[in-house]
Amino acid sequence: MPTSNQEAQSIVEIVDEYLEQDKARELMARLNENVGATTDNSSLKISLQMLDALYAPDPPKRHTFKKIAMALVILWHTSIVIINGVAFFVLPFLLPVWVWVPIDSFILTVMFTREICPLTRLENSIRTSIGLPRIGGFVGHYFVRPVRQLIRNRQSRKVKQSSNG
Repeated sequence: MPTSNQEAQSIVEIVDEYLEQDKARELMARLNENVGATTDNSSLKISLQMLDALYAPDPPKRHTFKKIAMALVILWHTSIVIINGVAFFVLPFLLPVWVWVPIDSFILTVMFTREICPLTRLENSIRTSIGLPRIGGFVGHYFVRPVRQLIRNRQSRKVKQSSNG
């Protein structure tokens, strides 16, 4: 009869009293590989597999909350960029010149200088905590780079078509 979960957990507790977690994990893996893989005793094989599974390393963290937070930051940042882009072209028609010129100047400065936006800093901190690479700038990463790749892909398709045709 195979070992129950409760019995396996008791074995784990006893082993943990005598061995460090890494040594116990190594021992259980080796027992499962050397003894469990070669035995004809199905009960022993299942018990060793169960112990090996109990000592298996924890799966990498999924960072679900951080990924959701990053998606929300990207969505919020995208909406701000779009609103600023629309405001840049609409404000001259709605406001007097002494109001819209400084606002449009500020929008241009924010959009096209190398100063990193606080939302980009926030996204970069979330990205590094998840293990993703940092981005240089929001507009360049999410707007300019995809457009450049699209243009390159179309140009390479045209070159392939002209060489084949």
